[in-house]
Amino acid sequence: MTSTEPAARAVPSRPGAPRRRTPERLRPLALTALVASAVVTGLSIAWLAVPAISPFAHPVTPSLATMLLEPTAAALLSLGTGAAGVVLGAVLARRRASRPQSTAAGIAAAALALALAFTFGSMSGIAITGYLFGAAAVVGGLVAIAVALVRAPRLGAALLAGLLVLMAASVWWAGLTLDGLTGFAVGVVGALAAGLPEFAVVGLGLISALVWAATAIVALRSAGSGRLASWLVRHRTTITILAALGPLPYALARATWLTPWPLFGPSSTQLEPATLATGLVIGAGGAAASLLTLGLILPWGRVFPSWIPRIGGRPVPVGLAAVPGFIASGILCIAAVPMLLTTVGPADAPADALLVNLVLPFWYWGPMLGLAVGAYVEWRARDRKP
Repeated sequence: MTSTEPAARAVPSRPGAPRRRTPERLRPLALTALVASAVVTGLSIAWLAVPAISPFAHPVTPSLATMLLEPTAAALLSLGTGAAGVVLGAVLARRRASRPQSTAAGIAAAALALALAFTFGSMSGIAITGYLFGAAAVVGGLVAIAVALVRAPRLGAALLAGLLVLMAASVWWAGLTLDGLTGFAVGVVGALAAGLPEFAVVGLGLISALVWAATAIVALRSAGSGRLASWLVRHRTTITILAALGPLPYALARATWLTPWPLFGPSSTQLEPATLATGLVIGAGGAAASLLTLGLILPWGRVFPSWIPRIGGRPVPVGLAAVPGFIASGILCIAAVPMLLTTVGPADAPADALLVNLVLPFWYWGPMLGLAVGAYVEWRARDRKP
């Protein structure tokens, strides 16, 4: 074997059509998307064979497909989308792809993500996420305060003082009780248990859409997106601040429940403890979401604060911020259109519909958050280069 033989094998078989190895991240994504699409295909066949079990027949929370299509047509759309995903997933699992092929694959994957969002996306996904993330934000905040009191006493003391003020306003002024918190927890668990079959179907469609969206992003990025990437990095501070504004209207509205003038809820005399707990927990989730979004441009979004045990001072893994951020962006984007359609109708007052979509601006928050996370990923990637 001569020294020129390996180089000869590396030369593409067709001049002008260079081929390169598909990004390593694309293959597992493609395989995951293939499996999810196969499950959707199998379930769709069952729904067509036994219409009584179809989630499109009597949806509790309608998707765009159930709003605009008959149950059989929606099941056929689900079948076609799943089958197309199986084929595309098998194609993308190959080892090599040219730049034009990566571009075409990215566009096809994006189309599948949109089709799955149209078929399965509903308000239930964002509702479940809001409840669970709000509860996680409360627990995480308490843990952070406890750790900071030991590792960074000044910061911990300031956070504890703020928490005590908030608790005083919640309990002594607004009327929050332990029974109210228990009622919130019992209500969330009960709702999850009662709607588990539908939530499972929505979750499957949501996961499939998100995986195909991630596949599209990786494929298009590998095909070359230098101008967009440069623009995102150049304007990442502005984009991130705008994204952080997305959850603030809701968080501020729920903060008014601690005053005599609660907005977007019952009057202060009719505000039950369980309702108050629900609003405050989800509002805390909104505030946490805004803070975490700002972390994409703040120092602790790049390096863990020194007061955090074990990992303090270490670089923040890009995926730790990017994966949850992109998932949240996808959930918000998927919920945006059903939100608009369910709040804007012939019987609805235009002013009320506008107000709801300004307090819960999924149409704005979702895309802006996606851009902010994309800017963070590109910035960190360039920051790692020598």
